Amino acid sequence: MTDKLKIGFVSAWDASDITARSGVPYHMLMHLKKQNVQVEVFSPLNNAFKCLLAPAKLYACLIGRNVTLVQFRLALRSYASQIERLMRKRPVDVILSTNSIPVSLLNCRQPVLIWADAVFHQMHGYYSGAYQRLTRAGIRRGQWQEEEALSRCTFAVYSSEWAANAARHLTDPRKVVVLPFGAGISVNHSLQDIRTWRCSKRRTASHRCELLFFGIDWERKGGTIAVETARLLNKSGISTTLKVVGCQPSGPLPDFVQVIGFLNKATREGRSLLDKLFRSADFLILPTTAETNGIVFCEASAYGVPSIACETGGVPDYVRTGVNGVCLPPKSLPADFAMTIREILSDPARYEELSLGGFREYETRLNWESSVRALVDICSEARKT
Repeated sequence: MTDKLKIGFVSAWDASDITARSGVPYHMLMHLKKQNVQVEVFSPLNNAFKCLLAPAKLYACLIGRNVTLVQFRLALRSYASQIERLMRKRPVDVILSTNSIPVSLLNCRQPVLIWADAVFHQMHGYYSGAYQRLTRAGIRRGQWQEEEALSRCTFAVYSSEWAANAARHLTDPRKVVVLPFGAGISVNHSLQDIRTWRCSKRRTASHRCELLFFGIDWERKGGTIAVETARLLNKSGISTTLKVVGCQPSGPLPDFVQVIGFLNKATREGRSLLDKLFRSADFLILPTTAETNGIVFCEASAYGVPSIACETGGVPDYVRTGVNGVCLPPKSLPADFAMTIREILSDPARYEELSLGGFREYETRLNWESSVRALVDICSEARKT
């Protein structure tokens, strides 16, 4: 009988916090512990180095630029040293990191795996926030860090083909694997339940529509497009409401928009409200301009809610046109979103196909259990190398 696989789980963020990084480290760890493996948790990692790097942050602010402190060699060495110390106290067979940054300078004999949603090279110039307005030195530093991590890891696992394709240009393609992230919720209903309480609803409510929008970044997620889509649907005779979750848009909004605000999945009330929102929604609309994956697409699929989104980043791995929703071309207009929704609403059979297809996607692919199970197999393979 072989020894139980020992995995060192690395996350710079607190993996016990379901709100950190959209709950990705939390759910990775939770489902990893359900497998027949031993898990040593190396999380959260100390980031005291940021005090030493404060002058770099100040300088970047003074010249109107951003800087990512965690990609400085000092930070990378700090992360690596912490992991190495923890490994000496708690030996493991394999290191699994939720991000490439902590393991970029890690020196160890054990195989190293990363499971991430993007590489730096594709994020610069694509994503908002810290990846915008970087100095030339910051860009070079980010590229170096990513390439250093990829050169050291045994397997590089990504949540989408979009991210994996970028990594294949930077490292041996044979060690790049795609495993989608899963829904940040669990449901206890069945395919027949979806057929009963969702598909039957559409047959009797063809002139009503409830749209659901999720996002903290109103602009990047396409909030204004979602509002205009709802307005056009109302204008066409379909009584439409738009529920906004995750942010508080500035300025006045039409009466048909209901702002829910931030929803905390860590609380019973938050989970209950989320369940209610998905049960009553007809579509998830997310006209995002930049997205690495989209956990919310997995959650919509779990409730049989078709997703209408833009074909950008990792979205096509989570919204498959004709299966669990529709991916419209980038820069599609509100009229395109409204027309797509009207066409689906006018065809109950098509709506049912997308609804049931979404739940099947959740059951077979867009859940943490199946992806983590596959990841453990990859870790086992890595141990043999």
